[in-house]
Order: sequence, then structure tokens, then C-alpha cells
Amino acid sequence: MSAITDNHDEKSPPQVLRDSELVTMPRCARCNLTYMPSKSTSALRLTYCSFLCELGDLGFSIVGLEHMELQKKQQPDALPVPEPEPLAID
Repeated sequence: MSAITDNHDEKSPPQVLRDSELVTMPRCARCNLTYMPSKSTSALRLTYCSFLCELGDLGFSIVGLEHMELQKKQQPDALPVPEPEPLAID
């Protein structure tokens, strides 16, 4: 046996990571494509790759939701109930 294999206390040199292992790109929740969050047009950059995926998945956009204003429902005007016509007796 050699002297190198007998010494088990030495740490092995760290393995070199490749670029693809250093950065993992997230996948869009709607279309499942990988994307860069910094280039996403969605308000939820870590979930959707674009504004259209956000709108299609949620049915609304977060930016639109932030600017939305609550409007009270208008009560329909009560229509007067017509009185029934008297029946003529023959």
C-alpha cells in the first residue's frame, strides 16, 4: 500500500462545479419553461415567466389587483308593483 491511501484524515479537494450546477433557473408554474427571473415581465417573478402566464393562470394580474378599487353594488330600483285590475262580474 502507498502512503497516500493510508492517510484517511486528509480532505479531498473540492470538486469544481459547472455553470449549470451553480445556477438553477426556475420553471414557470404555467408553461413549465425555464426562465431568468430578472427578465420576467410578471409581478410574481419567481413563479411566472411572463405577464401573460400570470394572467392566464390567475385570471388577473397582481398589478391590476393592486390598482383595483372596491365599488359598491347598486341596488336595482324597486319597481312599483302594479295593482291587479278588478274583475268584471257578468
